Amino acid sequence: MSDLQDLNDKQVSNPTPEPELPPYRNPDMPKHKPSSKLPVWLLPVLVAVLVIGVLLGKYWGGNDSTTDESTVIAGTQSNMAPTNVDNDQAVLSVETVQPSQDSVGNTLTADGTISAKDIANVSAKINGVAIERVLVEEGSRVKAGQVLAIFDTDAMEQQVLQAEADVAEAEATLANASADAARVLPLIDIDAISKQEADRYRTSRIRAAAALQASKARLSNQRLTLENAKVVAPVSGVISDKIAEVGMVAGGEPLFTIIKGGILEWRADIDPKLIGDVNLGTPVKVSLPRDQSVMGQVSRIAPTADNNRQITIYASLDANSAARAGMYQTGEFLLGSERMQTVPNSVVVSNDGYDYVMLVTDIKTQNDKTVGRIQQQRVTLGDRIGDSVVLAEPLPNDIRLVKQGGSFLNDGDLVRIVENRAVQATP
Repeated sequence: MSDLQDLNDKQVSNPTPEPELPPYRNPDMPKHKPSSKLPVWLLPVLVAVLVIGVLLGKYWGGNDSTTDESTVIAGTQSNMAPTNVDNDQAVLSVETVQPSQDSVGNTLTADGTISAKDIANVSAKINGVAIERVLVEEGSRVKAGQVLAIFDTDAMEQQVLQAEADVAEAEATLANASADAARVLPLIDIDAISKQEADRYRTSRIRAAAALQASKARLSNQRLTLENAKVVAPVSGVISDKIAEVGMVAGGEPLFTIIKGGILEWRADIDPKLIGDVNLGTPVKVSLPRDQSVMGQVSRIAPTADNNRQITIYASLDANSAARAGMYQTGEFLLGSERMQTVPNSVVVSNDGYDYVMLVTDIKTQNDKTVGRIQQQRVTLGDRIGDSVVLAEPLPNDIRLVKQGGSFLNDGDLVRIVENRAVQATP
């Protein structure tokens, strides 16, 4: 025990000397250790980089969250039934309407010509005389016996005066011959004159009487010519054509054309297969310029077809100042009314020459939201009536249609159904 203690004491008192270090390990030389402190100027840079990184992470993370969530859901449900349509996002919020039953007039549309029902051509009754005055124009309404034009009558009046003078002379001649015959013819009874001489007096008296009649006939003819210098309307109606002009020398052509009574009619050619409901008295409505129209009714139907295998139908028209003979206008035969299915014009979507409506099917309500699937349905349209259009092939009455904005939808789109408010895009 004491020996061990003595040994320890020696070791303590005489410690083993450390080996001498080489010069390059001299402890007196300073050792280069990395500094644990960062430069002051680097701190703001690191803070800025950190902030930018956080912002970019939030932006990219927000865009990818839906994709990541969808990926997770898809992975979770890969072995389950197909994804429920309610998980899809609605393309648009839409209003819906249902077809309605309206009373629609049943019509037959045709094109035809407006023309005069009856006309009267007025020609001059004298030839070789110039027109002095024209008293009417086209469109003027005239009465029977009304003077339309007057010819130059100066020469005619002179001829009347001459004829009157000839009559007076013939009357004097007859009076003289009658007096001579009355004085001489009694002498034959006493044989104072011969029969030949008596016959001469008789003949002179007869010739004078004949000359007087001829003179009177010429006077009457001249007076008639003077009267015919006035062109008179033979019937009441409307002047539809006028070629008479001042200074024009009358010939054989008509000077005026009068529409009798001013009555116009609409003549339309119809396929015989379509006129089954058209009868005498059927009302018609003929369009006129400037969005006007004139009413009428069928007055006659041609008994035979024309060269084009069409039947001509004539409809007398009511008086209307906008209607003119010669117009080519569209008209409708009003065949009554019937109940037909209509939808608003805004429902119809036209594409590639066809018409469609967007049906809303598979309607469901979830989380206070009503959604449905779009089904594109091709339709055939009939007549347009104001803001509505007739469906030639009716749809089920309880079907729901996209009221407007259907052109922005595709077959199979999911939409949200809203009521009584404007259609807006879903954010």
